[in-house]
Amino acid sequence: MQTKQLIIKSFTLLIGMITLTLTGINWSMWWAAWLAPVFLLFYFRRAKKFDFVIFFLLLFVSGMLSQTGNNLFHLPVVNVINGIIFCILYSISYLIDRLLYGRHKPFYYTLIFPSVAVLVEYFASFAIGTWGSIAHTQFAIKPLLLLSAICGIFGVSFLVFWLAPVVNLIIENYDNRKQWIKGALIYAIVLCTVMGYGTVRMYMNKPEPDNGIVKVAAILSDIDIHEVVLSEQQSLKQLADGIDSEIPESLLSDSVAIKIMIERTRQAVNEGAKILVWNEAALVLDHNQKKQLLDKEKQFCTDKGVYLLVSFLETNSNSGDKPFNNVNMLITPEGEIIWKYKKSFLHPYAEAPIVNRGDARIPFIDTEYGRLGTVICSDLDMPHFLKQAGCEDINILLVPAFDWEGITPFHAEMAVFPGVEYGLSVVRANGKGLTTFTDYLGNSLVSTNSFVSDEKIVYAEIPLLFIRTIYTALGDLVIYLALAYLVFIFIGCRLRK
Repeated sequence: MQTKQLIIKSFTLLIGMITLTLTGINWSMWWAAWLAPVFLLFYFRRAKKFDFVIFFLLLFVSGMLSQTGNNLFHLPVVNVINGIIFCILYSISYLIDRLLYGRHKPFYYTLIFPSVAVLVEYFASFAIGTWGSIAHTQFAIKPLLLLSAICGIFGVSFLVFWLAPVVNLIIENYDNRKQWIKGALIYAIVLCTVMGYGTVRMYMNKPEPDNGIVKVAAILSDIDIHEVVLSEQQSLKQLADGIDSEIPESLLSDSVAIKIMIERTRQAVNEGAKILVWNEAALVLDHNQKKQLLDKEKQFCTDKGVYLLVSFLETNSNSGDKPFNNVNMLITPEGEIIWKYKKSFLHPYAEAPIVNRGDARIPFIDTEYGRLGTVICSDLDMPHFLKQAGCEDINILLVPAFDWEGITPFHAEMAVFPGVEYGLSVVRANGKGLTTFTDYLGNSLVSTNSFVSDEKIVYAEIPLLFIRTIYTALGDLVIYLALAYLVFIFIGCRLRK
């Protein structure tokens, strides 16, 4: 009997860890996200002291294997840190479920595990954004993706995590049908309702041509900012350490690179584009280069009646601050610069040491094409920050970005969720990786991958139809209900003791 139990435990742990590894950045399999918690919860509820050690060790290994894609410069220490963070965050829901759950409990006890899991995702998002959220694995399941318009991304995560305790309820009480049949039916009804709602919305809320369209162009640079950083590592390290040194001329974009971006912008306007977006860090400019470029582009926008979002890395002239700003500026048809936006959430070791952080305020402007707003690349990963987009009723979010191969196409798929949550279109001009144009239903209008295509100007026609979603009005109600529920369960357990 003990041998049989050992085989069952080993099998469930092995399958659980393999499927868990397939839910990370590197593979992101939608079906694995549903299976992994089922097997791991079965194992953890029966684990002894030594079993816990094996569980946490394998979690650490799984985290290292599944998250290597976000290690930009392939540093071994980053993989170790990823494994540690993954192990800590992912194990919390299993630990609390083990403490509060017992066999032959009512169905509502199955809500413990998903409630803790989404709370972990929510609080972790203040530090690392939605990286690691299980909801991202469901990008290909369109009806489920559309649930985020009601409950946000954490509502999608809750539904996926909830399956595990429901299946384990059936397994643990299989001979007592009364114990689990109602619960299984409740979950099945909720899941079918969600999928039905999403399916209907996919076909009933499609934008019609009569609503109008605007032609938008993403202008992509030839400059690979990652290669620039690697080639100037020593100089940048000195600048990061506060050593008084000049920014090397080799870091700055030459006249040829600037001319190419200007010519591509002109070409896109000639093709009918009314809104143009440069990718993140399309150029690296000092003060004089920036002034000359902006003077030229302001006149051009006035002559052509277009909106141009220029995005570049600028040298910072304020003494005492870090040497660079990662910015974008929107030039209107009146030749005015409406905003200068600084990237607010920086890559911890590629940007933070040398780039000044922005004020975390999303700028916007009302235009004949709706309300335009902007963030830059990883800003789009921070859900607490993006609430501003919903509160301000932004219609088209312009997002200069710059990825790398390890997070392509995963990072671009992550960017679809905020558009669905707040009912807005997202224009993501990506200098390296996947450039995407998506509408408020998460439909891909146009996309191109720089790793398989040489396109430097990408066009899309954005429908001028926007909605105010239920999630915009309710906010993170799922989180508040999950927290209230856990408090209720905890108090109930204490009173019984």
